[in-house]
Amino acid sequence: MTAALCVALAAASLAAAAPQRAGKKGLAPGERLDLNRCSAAELMRLPGVGRKRAEAVIARRARAPFRRVEDIVAVKGISARWLERNRAHLTVGAASARDPASASRPALDARAGAPR
Repeated sequence: MTAALCVALAAASLAAAAPQRAGKKGLAPGERLDLNRCSAAELMRLPGVGRKRAEAVIARRARAPFRRVEDIVAVKGISARWLERNRAHLTVGAASARDPASASRPALDARAGAPR
C-alpha cells in the first residue's frame, strides 16, 4: 500500500467514525452569535458544542436571559477556558420577544418607574 492510499483510508475512517464533525460548519471570522437569540443549530457551530450542550444553553436562557457573555459559564460543561477561546464569537443582546421569561415581566417606563 502506498503512503497516499494509507492517508486516504485513515481520513475516510475518521470521517465515518465522527459523522457530526464531518459536516459541522464552523463560524466565519468576525461572525458572532447572540446567546439570547441563536438556535441550537447555530450554537452547535461553536467548537465543543454538541446537541446536549446547545440545549443546556437554551434551557438556561429560558429561565433567565443572559446579561453578560460571562454568564454562559453557569451552563454545565462550559468552562472559563472554553469561554476565552470562543469569546470573539459570542455576544449578548436584549432578550428575544419569544422568550417566555422576558414576556412575563412588564417593561418599566424609565421616567415614572411604572409599567408601560
